[in-house]
Amino acid sequence: MTDSSGYRMYVFRSGRRDVPGPRLVAELADDLRALAAPADRDRDRDRDRGVVLRALIRAGELESILADAGAVSASLLARFTDELAAMLVGGDGAGAPAIPDGPTSDHGQPDACPPTASRLTAPEALAALAAIDVPATVPTSPPEGFSFYALHPLDFARLAERLASPPAPVRVVGIRSIGTTLSAVTAAALRRRGIRAGRITVRPSGHPYDRRVELGARELAWVEDGIAEGAQFWVADEGPGFSGSSFLSTGDALVGAGVPRGNIVFLGSSTPDPDALVAPDGARRWRSFRAERVEGGKHVPADAGEFIGAGTWRRRFYDDESLWPPSWTSMERFKSLSRDGSRILKFEGMGRYGAECLERARGVAQAGFGPAPRDEGEGFLSYPWLPGRPLEAGHLSTAVLERLADYCAFRASAFPVPSPANDELITMARTNFSVEVGNELPAELHLEIARPVLVDGKMDPHEWLGSPSGELFKVDAAGHGDDHFLPGPTDIAWDLAGAIVEWRMAPDARRAFLDRYRRRSGDDPERRLPAYLLAYALLRLGYAAMAAASLPDEGEARRLAAARHRYRSALLERLAPAASRGALG
Repeated sequence: MTDSSGYRMYVFRSGRRDVPGPRLVAELADDLRALAAPADRDRDRDRDRGVVLRALIRAGELESILADAGAVSASLLARFTDELAAMLVGGDGAGAPAIPDGPTSDHGQPDACPPTASRLTAPEALAALAAIDVPATVPTSPPEGFSFYALHPLDFARLAERLASPPAPVRVVGIRSIGTTLSAVTAAALRRRGIRAGRITVRPSGHPYDRRVELGARELAWVEDGIAEGAQFWVADEGPGFSGSSFLSTGDALVGAGVPRGNIVFLGSSTPDPDALVAPDGARRWRSFRAERVEGGKHVPADAGEFIGAGTWRRRFYDDESLWPPSWTSMERFKSLSRDGSRILKFEGMGRYGAECLERARGVAQAGFGPAPRDEGEGFLSYPWLPGRPLEAGHLSTAVLERLADYCAFRASAFPVPSPANDELITMARTNFSVEVGNELPAELHLEIARPVLVDGKMDPHEWLGSPSGELFKVDAAGHGDDHFLPGPTDIAWDLAGAIVEWRMAPDARRAFLDRYRRRSGDDPERRLPAYLLAYALLRLGYAAMAAASLPDEGEARRLAAARHRYRSALLERLAPAASRGALG
């Protein structure tokens, strides 16, 4: 087995969920009303920019949903997205947003902001929004960069301003979903520099490592118009990820439509190693295009001091690197200390996702399990720096077992969700078992849902701090249960399994742990737990394998390889007895 096997593991989830379409429209309307409110002397400009940012993310989300559905109203929604992008780029946090009525592209986006563009009043803008025909229920998923990676829309505005070369026109192609918002901000920044800029969005389809983009008749006509005027074509999206296939398929589609390869520029949030891209012929294809990346980390709270993300926080707690817990460092949330060292500032997410994380963090703190969060704006929360040290599996005691059980019982009651489907988890388990062992799972896997909940997902010992006074606090408890990694919402048995595996509980400790949980929650998980123990080990095994394959740091790769071996041992230890009892089916 080679390291490349890690790329075949199944660890990411789709993250899609159905939400009421009218609710999304109503939330955007509420933001527009807030922006339309008369400015006053005491109004906080940071607060206004926060409202513009939130509204922009919502508008981009709605535009993407409607474009995916082929709805005519996507063109009207695109005008809201464009105007909000112009407000954010221009620093205009007050006054009612307006919708330009000048020349538009195929998707309704203005090709330029004409100086005579009419400005609709707030009532007219709200009436136009209310007229949008949106389905009763729509699928949506968090925009990853805005939700997990501290990507700020203005990062793309800054990149556009750096690359701009007047008077050459630019056609911006946003890759849905997040590329919808990014393309709007990019085009707004160009227009601010006096450059003619229009945009469309596309949705790549197919296998994640081999996407394809099909341009329809209207998109082809828009591209041909751009070629005729000598435009550059900029492709805007976060990433690239492991394959680069979303960028590559979009670039290939533009070349196929007649755009000179030299006129195409990829605008992304990271710089890949072309030789590591897993898309077919990825290295050669990537090198045939020009690619530029944003400079992130510019939009952080003013109090941000020493950076402690990407695993560097471990230096503050461990004298010996051999004791470091493994980390997929490139996937860690942005974290820093405050300038005086009294607080940790962490990116928990913008928009709806960040608001939900804040509420969960408050719930954990109010129940006495974690530190109290403070909203620092634009996706950042801060927590007090707690005295103490991360725990290790060897610290397991009766007090620790009881705290772990009480916390799981708390989550089971505090964060219930509608019963989710576990199909993706079962697919993950089968895929990762096949990649790791080379065979099919020996029995049917049934993951029963009895207590559906938004799980913690990180029950590792180092995710718990022991204070000098003996108190135990759960950290990092707000976002992982609903991020872009599996498991997503599932049964509380997932966290119970996580605690058993990560703390390496012996049979007596496991019985004490589950007895405490049972008494606190009224839930008996014994019947459904064996299948979750297997699924948990398979996900964490796959996670460690993919992380090791993707990171260039040899020391980190060794730690992750050791974790992979440990999860494999946990898997094989439980597989035979579970199968013999029929506990998988």
